[in-house]
Amino acid sequence: MDGTQIQEMYSEMDALVAALQNDNTEELKKLTGQGEGGGDRVGLPRLGINYDQETEDGNPLVRGHWKIMVDGEFLYAPEVKIQSLMRMFEYSMWDAEANEGRGGFSCKSVQKPSFGGTFPDTEGGNKCGRLTRDEEEKLNDQDPAYLKSRAVICNQVIYGTISGTFKDGAGKEVKIDKKPMIAYFKKSGFKPIADFISGLGRQDKVMAHCEITLRTHKNKKGSVTYWTPVPTLSGTVGLSEDDKHLVVKFDQTIRAHNDSVLREFKEAQKLLLSEDDSDLASDFANAS
Repeated sequence: MDGTQIQEMYSEMDALVAALQNDNTEELKKLTGQGEGGGDRVGLPRLGINYDQETEDGNPLVRGHWKIMVDGEFLYAPEVKIQSLMRMFEYSMWDAEANEGRGGFSCKSVQKPSFGGTFPDTEGGNKCGRLTRDEEEKLNDQDPAYLKSRAVICNQVIYGTISGTFKDGAGKEVKIDKKPMIAYFKKSGFKPIADFISGLGRQDKVMAHCEITLRTHKNKKGSVTYWTPVPTLSGTVGLSEDDKHLVVKFDQTIRAHNDSVLREFKEAQKLLLSEDDSDLASDFANAS
């Protein structure tokens, strides 16, 4: 990724933040990915679906409920309300054997508000090696490039606020009102959210102006049970001054992530170039 492409990526971010600050409806539709179908950040609670059957203290939990950590403890609810202020896309690859078997990301890309252009990643490549469908179809299903591409996940990252009535692990009721949060929707959770946001665009509604109720749906495939998000429109809201300030903080978080990825991208590129030089020297020596 050259300087021009980096500038284009941040110009897109600048335009998105300006549109949210000015509450420019038409620009918001273009820039939030509604028309394109387009890691945890420090300090942002992450919303996800609970798969645990009990807490560490042995208290029973309901699988399939929403789960978020607030002030150091997990809270749970069958449904929540969110206001999605920004949507980004990111590619990643998980290595289950990293960190002494605890798992960790072996690759992450920058976050962008649309699918257009390249997604520089921490390995010095693009999209962590994710190929297009046409590119995959040209490869044998045992080709390393094909296998790597299949392992890469495309994440739909939602930055927004969450409200609702929750319970902690002991069953105590806790109410939350417009708490900043982040949510990653991927794999089976990607399409329901993407389709819902696309539907908002067809209804001439701006995602950032919508209050969305999230429930879950239980699915079973063979012996595997999993839950997918079920979003519904529960109302429309305006952008408050607090929302606009929050957008600036989200933008700072995304830029910090992208700057970190780009530093690793450049270092990995240097390493790849060095390896290419070594291979070339070796080939030359063998030919001699």
